[in-house]
Amino acid sequence: MFLKIKKKINVKKIAKFLEAEYKGKNFNVHTFSSLNEPVDNSVCFYTDILNPGFNLKDNVKYNLGKLSKFKNLLIITDQDLRGKTNQSFIITKNPRLDFQLVINNYFIKEEFGKGIHKKALISKKSKIGKNVYIGANSYIGDNVKIGEGTKILQNVVILGKTSIGKNCRVKSNTSIGGEGFSFGFYENKHVHFPHTGEVRIGNDVWIGSNVTIEKGTIDSTKISDSVKIDDLVHIGHNSYLGPYSQITVASIIAGRARIGKKCWIAPNSVIDNGCVIGDECLVGTHSLVRKNFESNSIIAGSPARLLKKFKKE
Repeated sequence: MFLKIKKKINVKKIAKFLEAEYKGKNFNVHTFSSLNEPVDNSVCFYTDILNPGFNLKDNVKYNLGKLSKFKNLLIITDQDLRGKTNQSFIITKNPRLDFQLVINNYFIKEEFGKGIHKKALISKKSKIGKNVYIGANSYIGDNVKIGEGTKILQNVVILGKTSIGKNCRVKSNTSIGGEGFSFGFYENKHVHFPHTGEVRIGNDVWIGSNVTIEKGTIDSTKISDSVKIDDLVHIGHNSYLGPYSQITVASIIAGRARIGKKCWIAPNSVIDNGCVIGDECLVGTHSLVRKNFESNSIIAGSPARLLKKFKKE
């Protein structure tokens, strides 16, 4: 969805952009790189914090001394690196985030612009906002509304009474608004619970590849503004995702589950039917949540249990 571009930017300009302290010589950078594969005249970042919000440590260790053979590296970091490397650096509180801000501001462009691909199938009864992109082989059904600036990539299916807000991203091979899975058993046969509800997706939502989002049974499945959903995630009927929460790869949010705002659901986790997770909670990798947890909880395990309460500053 994004392409790397080269651009000559003075490091003092980057420091001013970040409103941060700069240490070292003045030069121009042309691109960005990682500490695993540094590139001359590039900006990179260094920190041992993986997730500042929950103070999670990174497992990867770097030998900064090896950077001496490269020319004109600018490192965004939360540490004073004098004595550890001869490269220049900018000290910030959140290097990973500030690195993202720099590359978004200077060194990338959108791969897809606007417009509907000739191989996309769009119902005349749907409502498509301005500056929307819809990729090849995608299908947009009768009652679908897509807001301004949203990008729907290739092979996406959007059905039912589904509304998607402004400036959202939906990656390839995702299905939104399809029938949910709900059966009763009567006289030796299964009886399906027809799903006639909606899917309501807010603004600035990111939805990964191979995601399924079921419509509500009677009411709605709701995804709030600025939620980010990774690849291979399932969102069940009538579930609710609060603003700014992140649902990472291969997680399952079962029917009627509720996730509060600013939560982090780690890979391969399951939030069982009807469970409620409060605001600003961290659910650890491969957890099975089968009961409710209050806000500011760090939980993990199968079944998940409270590890500690997280105190916000």
